[in-house]
Amino acid sequence: MYGISRHDFGSCGSDGIDSEDALERRGPMSGREYALAFPIWVEFGAGSSEALGDLVASQGWEKPLVVTDRGIVDAGLLEGVTSSLAAAGIDRAVYDGVEPNPTTAMVDEATAALEAEGCDAIVAVGGGSSIDVGKGASLMATNPGEVADYEVSSPSEVADAPIENRPLPLATVPTTAGTGSEVDYWAVITDEDREFKMALGQSPQYPGGPYLGAELSVVDPVLTESLPPRQTAATGFDAFSHALENRVSATCPPIVEPMAERVLGLVPEHLPRAYDDGDSEARERMLFGSHVAGFCENFAGFGAIHSLAETTGGMYPSIPHGEAIAACTPAVMRYNLEAVPERYAEVAAAMGVDTAGLSTRDAALESVAAVERLVDRLDLPSGLGELGVAESDLPEIATKSLDTIEIHDNPRPADADDLLEIATAAY
Repeated sequence: MYGISRHDFGSCGSDGIDSEDALERRGPMSGREYALAFPIWVEFGAGSSEALGDLVASQGWEKPLVVTDRGIVDAGLLEGVTSSLAAAGIDRAVYDGVEPNPTTAMVDEATAALEAEGCDAIVAVGGGSSIDVGKGASLMATNPGEVADYEVSSPSEVADAPIENRPLPLATVPTTAGTGSEVDYWAVITDEDREFKMALGQSPQYPGGPYLGAELSVVDPVLTESLPPRQTAATGFDAFSHALENRVSATCPPIVEPMAERVLGLVPEHLPRAYDDGDSEARERMLFGSHVAGFCENFAGFGAIHSLAETTGGMYPSIPHGEAIAACTPAVMRYNLEAVPERYAEVAAAMGVDTAGLSTRDAALESVAAVERLVDRLDLPSGLGELGVAESDLPEIATKSLDTIEIHDNPRPADADDLLEIATAAY
């Protein structure tokens, strides 16, 4: 996942805007300039999923494939979605084979279901895994080759705009407050042969250009109410980590800073209540925070937290992503704050820590302490060892993390030795 800033835009050729010419006309960059596009219609609020059928009908989609998982079906969360579609006269088919840490095989299965059922759109219902499979199927339905052909692992590959054909229309309906995938342009899919999580994605490279994202997103807090406490904690901390890494990223544009800081304050306030008793107001605030963080991750990069956690998840697919994130976060923060203490001091302030009278470095260290308190409060793992990761695998995790796109935006450069040191500290 990678935020698009001006320096990422390449020439779009005769079919689009030549962005190099456009930048030349705008004159020299100040270092605080940015370009962004957000072509998604969003409905946020309790009960908003009841309008899904009418929204789909308004787009002229005749038969969407609903992409989801068995947990969503068994929890009864799909009933409202299918009822809304039926009430609007929309036919549909269902693919419910998604599992956590989704694979290329799941994308292939969903794409085959699209073709077999004659579907003309996708409605992805669930957490980040279901939405990512929905994005992958929408991509492969209209573009040639294999899923791995669209992996992006560096900023230059993002700028090359690997997706040439507009993906199949997509609507997203999140049921967890965590990934923000409903409104971002990226999907994370595991290449099983390599045991590696690939980033697929593309922001609009020019107005109207193809991108890997939704046309419609219906964000209904009611759909998160049945989420168990452990998943509530893990997905909620994932949302926090998005805002954290975006805020300290080497490529954070100014528009992201206040939004990320809002999330950094909101999660410590509301996630413990959502975790303890499923308080509906706390769940609504958490889904809002996750949603805002999803906006942010379109335009700012991540870093070593996601690099290490996603690499770990690729090698250990049974580990929930949010738990791997929690295990890695404090160690990465300690490494990074040596280079950019002022950013982590701002994180501490955003989290509500009183840093008055502290040096910048001491204030930065308070952000780490605050995160460790949050991890402990939510009973999340404080180390990779707790998740069953073998210590002997840490060198491979460190080396593979260099192949992730997220590492390019870490605020402090890191090589394999640095990442092994971090992973060891996080063990």
